[in-house]
Amino acid sequence: MTSGPDADREIVALLDRFDRAFAAGDADALAALFTDDARLLLLHRDAVEGRPAIRELWSTSFDEFDPAAWQAEHRIEALYDDLACTLGTYTETLVERRGPTLVDVWGRVVFFLRRDPADGWRIALAMNSHSRPNVRRTG
Repeated sequence: MTSGPDADREIVALLDRFDRAFAAGDADALAALFTDDARLLLLHRDAVEGRPAIRELWSTSFDEFDPAAWQAEHRIEALYDDLACTLGTYTETLVERRGPTLVDVWGRVVFFLRRDPADGWRIALAMNSHSRPNVRRTG
């Protein structure tokens, strides 16, 4: 498949599925959006490699924090046949499940996507950074 409107729609649909799965705290659905050999590079964490490890990281995170306030906007920065790069900005208020702490987060996320003819678009590499310091407060 070459770049064009169909690829744009498929990528936008993938990003929408990511946002919905993240906000729902659904580690299985989130991990399914990554390639088998994907890497996740999150701020202040060691690299996470492979879909099972990515699923485990999200599952652990969602056990600790409710991500329901996740909101993101994405745009496609580059699209070359079966490779794409997107840039997103996000805000979230993480609600600690075992206490009254809330964490307000503002950040950026870059996805490098790869299209497999059998599986469609998947996230091959994801990286995030914060655009402002996190704010911790009590509920």
